Amino acid sequence: MSLQGKNLADLRRESPKQSFSLSTAIRIGLQILNAIREIHSIGFLHRDIKPSNFALGRTNATCKMVFMLDFGLARQYLNAKGEIRSPRSAAGFRGTVRYAAVSAHKNREMGRQDDLWSLFYMLVEFLQGSLPWRKIKVKIIFQFRKRFSFPLILQISFVILD
Repeated sequence: MSLQGKNLADLRRESPKQSFSLSTAIRIGLQILNAIREIHSIGFLHRDIKPSNFALGRTNATCKMVFMLDFGLARQYLNAKGEIRSPRSAAGFRGTVRYAAVSAHKNREMGRQDDLWSLFYMLVEFLQGSLPWRKIKVKIIFQFRKRFSFPLILQISFVILD
């Protein structure tokens, strides 16, 4: 028996245009942002923020609540004294290519901002139905994201997908 409802990846794919309305994306995005803030507040990074790692509740009381799932790649970024840990020289890739931040592609130590970059990519996909690099090879995805700022990514998303 499943303890949660459908994940956000399945819900987006099942919606008529494979995207969410602006109001739905905002409501979902705010709940995800709060979940990310909570995990960061206790000293952890998720490192695999993506739609399939968030699901709605299953009951009437929770069916409009978004829950964060899959903490398999989570890592503590604060030490026992509450200080930010020193970065490793090479961290290895962590996450899901489609939603990973540039620092993950560069095999650098990830930080809180990288969970937020992944949320940003999710929100673009929620609104547009896909990401501009959806069918692009992994190495090219990294080059694309490294070269373009987020306002330009949004513009490209709207142009490509319209």
